[in-house]
Amino acid sequence: MTELANSKLMAFTMGTWITYCLGVGAYDGAVFLLFFYSLMLWDLNAKKATGSDTSDGK
Repeated sequence: MTELANSKLMAFTMGTWITYCLGVGAYDGAVFLLFFYSLMLWDLNAKKATGSDTSDGK
């Protein structure tokens, strides 16, 4: 999951899809995608800060 969230291809794909959603007027879809992608990046950065690959802290 971390490789997927951190990949340039995923960022490009999400950006393209968000641009498409904005172009057709589906603002709720664009906001959802921005929220979902930011959660993936936030989780990735939280794991980097703690130095652990597990989310349960064990």
